[in-house]
Amino acid sequence: MEWGNVRLILNGVLSMKKEHLYRITLEQLDGASPETVSSRLQLDFSNHDDIFGIIDREGPGRFGSLSAHDAALFIVGLKLLGKVLMENRKNELFSAFSTHFVDFMKKVKEDPSEK
Repeated sequence: MEWGNVRLILNGVLSMKKEHLYRITLEQLDGASPETVSSRLQLDFSNHDDIFGIIDREGPGRFGSLSAHDAALFIVGLKLLGKVLMENRKNELFSAFSTHFVDFMKKVKEDPSEK
């Protein structure tokens, strides 16, 4: 699969869906144990959503009392978890969790102004 534009055919109509490419770098800043082989991990991944746009739009004040920092962590973590669950939906490990995740995502996507 090519990264970038992905061709989708929906109801016989060809459309282009943009895949956004991201890189996450995790570095141990403090407290590494002597047994730790590596204190840096770099992961590249794609997502159909503009994660920075979601953070800018939804982060501040969207999730109750979460700080902007915690909201950004939550959004990034949720997008990473969702991607792994979707790509591995047939994996037994995730089967019991997937229904709950779908329900949780519906709640996350609810418009708070409609409550």
